[in-house]
Amino acid sequence: MMKPTKQDMTVRSVPIEAIDKLSALQQHTRLTYGGLIDDAIEALWDDYLSEGHEVPMLSSDQD
Repeated sequence: MMKPTKQDMTVRSVPIEAIDKLSALQQHTRLTYGGLIDDAIEALWDDYLSEGHEVPMLSSDQD
């Protein structure tokens, strides 16, 4: 049996401005809120790497 590749999360205390921006972005794409957040995390991760920050090696990076 395969392990699930997704996990539900609950996020609290998100500024209303962030929610407004997320809602506005969702109206201009076919991505779900989760897809938008995935893309944002990937972009931030890539920015950190390109700026030379040390980020941990993840098991998913070794595939």
